[in-house]
Amino acid sequence: MTRLELRADPSAARRTRSWLREQVSSLSLTRQAQQTLELLTTELVTNAVRHGGEPIEVRFRRLDGSVRVSVSDGGPGRPLVRHVPPTATGGRGVALVDTLARRWGSDTAATGKTVWFELALS
Repeated sequence: MTRLELRADPSAARRTRSWLREQVSSLSLTRQAQQTLELLTTELVTNAVRHGGEPIEVRFRRLDGSVRVSVSDGGPGRPLVRHVPPTATGGRGVALVDTLARRWGSDTAATGKTVWFELALS
């Protein structure tokens, strides 16, 4: 398992994508799997920056036939799948995770929460 610590600033998503590409460089991912992995991770990091706050930590772990990404932040509560109108400019992040991930969930702790997802490699 590898991890990345982030500040709650606008560069967090970009830094995460770059770090994530390094983590998967030795894996034989399809282009679609890599794009989905980056999209879902970016959505969770963006939510952590906007709604959770510091400390923010991203963890990446390879499992048998899949990968698991966890994003922890200092915010309370659990993420909700929202159904927003097509004209909305946001609010789709958790719905994307719910639709595209093999499994996902969240865990709360005294210091915040962790939202995670698993994505099949093939």
